[in-house]
Amino acid sequence: MKDRALRIFSKLAEPVDAILFVNEEDPMSDASFFYATGATSGLFEHCPVVLYPDGRVRIITSRLEETSARTTPAEVLPYSSPEERDDLLRESLKGVRRLGINGHGISYHWCRQVESTVPGIELVDVKKAVTEARMIKDGKEIEALREACRIASRVAEEIPDLLRIGMPEYEAGAEIAYRMQRMGASSVSFDTIAAFGPSSAEPHYEPGARQLAVGDPALFDFGCKFRRYCSDITRTFFAGRVDERFERIYSVVLESQRRAIAEVRPGVEGRAVDAAARSYIDSTEFRGALIHSTGHSLGLNVHDGGRLAANVDIVLEEGMVFTVEPGVYVPGVGGVRIEDDVLVTRNGCELLTSANKELRVI
Repeated sequence: MKDRALRIFSKLAEPVDAILFVNEEDPMSDASFFYATGATSGLFEHCPVVLYPDGRVRIITSRLEETSARTTPAEVLPYSSPEERDDLLRESLKGVRRLGINGHGISYHWCRQVESTVPGIELVDVKKAVTEARMIKDGKEIEALREACRIASRVAEEIPDLLRIGMPEYEAGAEIAYRMQRMGASSVSFDTIAAFGPSSAEPHYEPGARQLAVGDPALFDFGCKFRRYCSDITRTFFAGRVDERFERIYSVVLESQRRAIAEVRPGVEGRAVDAAARSYIDSTEFRGALIHSTGHSLGLNVHDGGRLAANVDIVLEEGMVFTVEPGVYVPGVGGVRIEDDVLVTRNGCELLTSANKELRVI
């Protein structure tokens, strides 16, 4: 984990004496805690981790999480009470005047707690450096992402066999989640989206009781976690038949995704990838129908800090992982989205998700 700590410090715009990550009660946890420590199990509620400029990582852990903490290469200091925890934190921050914190992940409560525990300390938000460091995946991270993508891809291939006319959305979503865990995932990356008919025009739809009917587009957006790392894939199918309009929509979305993926390589601006998909869609009769960014970074969080979007300033680097997920949506009628996960490699990109994405009537 030393390399990860050093990477964060190397990204700082201004120096700090140490960096602190700390979790609140689940689900208010900071994924950067697990990035810095490499812990793959445990909640670590109210447990600080301190990073030092020389790469040392120290976990101040409750006895409840001590076993999980000792599976990591970090230095482990267990405590039995909040008072003992605060003493260990005070000792760990001895001589620290400027303390980096991740503004995206730390609670107001913990900011006040640190200030009262170490009077006079200055808190410096280093969220930008943390985000930039986490976006470049190392070998262990890529290995976990590959397995999460493999599991999701296998389940995507099984969707045509599990669907039936009359199946409600919530049942299809539950079946997908079950199959991913049965194949080795620890959990879903996010609540599975199963959207039939007009519901498929709502990108962040929550599955309901609508039943699959002949002629419906059936959109599934899902992913799983493996060693805490997330996959994210979307496939759209058609029940029984597909009309000419949706056949056309599907071909447009598929081509826009192909063009966007072809742009992914080191040195390319993320907005150029977005433009490749968006400009093609806008050149068709579906101008303006891509209502979200073309993709987002992927890692310990399903939205891991970066986006492929016209208004985001990001240059692709080897080791970054993004989704590429253009879509066309017709409110009240339905939509099509096709999403894959890609790793930026030295000379281009590697497709991490592999499920068939040709138009399929089931």
